[in-house]
Amino acid sequence: MNALHEHIGLDSAVAGMILMDNLHDAEGTMLLPQGTTLTEAALICLRRRKVESLHVLTDAYSAADTEAAQECQRQRLTRLFRAADNAGANGLLLRHIMQYRLGENDA
Repeated sequence: MNALHEHIGLDSAVAGMILMDNLHDAEGTMLLPQGTTLTEAALICLRRRKVESLHVLTDAYSAADTEAAQECQRQRLTRLFRAADNAGANGLLLRHIMQYRLGENDA
């Protein structure tokens, strides 16, 4: 995987971009983990938290690399929820977290 990234201002960020690094606020609290696909809701929250800039993957990052990063997110969440019963509330939580992490909750 190429490690092509760019440091951009939050005003230049758009939904669909992928974070290169963990994103922290001024106090050091982690807001979003590395590999998160930015959504409009996430960008609104980051503006509210007064985040000024972030590292994102560039357009030079291929679709295959993006899919590989998303697959890593899927595998990590599957591993985290491996002991949970996927029916009921646990399954619902996993689906919502998966959608959030992969940027699929545009509704």
